Amino acid sequence: MVWERAAWRAIWLFCVGLLVLAFSLPAQAAILYNADTSGAVVVQSRRTLRDQRHYSWQVIAFKSIDSDQREAEIALRLVGFPGAVEIDQSQPIRLSAPNRQLTLANISDQILLKTPQLHVGQYDLQSVLPDLLTEYRLELHIPTASTDMILPISPALIEEWQTIVNTHYADLVGACNQFPSEAKQNPAFPAWVGCR
Repeated sequence: MVWERAAWRAIWLFCVGLLVLAFSLPAQAAILYNADTSGAVVVQSRRTLRDQRHYSWQVIAFKSIDSDQREAEIALRLVGFPGAVEIDQSQPIRLSAPNRQLTLANISDQILLKTPQLHVGQYDLQSVLPDLLTEYRLELHIPTASTDMILPISPALIEEWQTIVNTHYADLVGACNQFPSEAKQNPAFPAWVGCR
């Protein structure tokens, strides 16, 4: 009887240990590769994060790579819920770490929309990315019409952003497995990638 209890307890502890290990493993980078209508490839990371009021935000880091090997600088686009938040697009956003703050310039004027969307903002991530460390969770402060909204930025997300900035033209040529099949079937898919 005592032996059976000890065996069941050992099995239970082993299962709990496996669960703890599974939830503590680092997340795989969720990098997306798509083609745009100009023949460029857009490399992006897309996450949904919640602020301190539990509003959902789309946090999208992206850059495009052209057939002539030109690369756009990596930008960070924030999309809040329409009607729930209004981003103060005259202000930059801030990333805060334990001993420092970094400012990301507002480049929302680069968003090509027919009418301005107050819940959408775009920022220069390229200039601060070399200074971001993956050892700490950061806070992203977004100025809004009422108060700053704060999003938690995990080290895994910063690693995704660094993967995007380190993806270049040569990494995409022949990398057909990186693209979704529906993208490769699109007649506008860039021929320079070599997947058709």
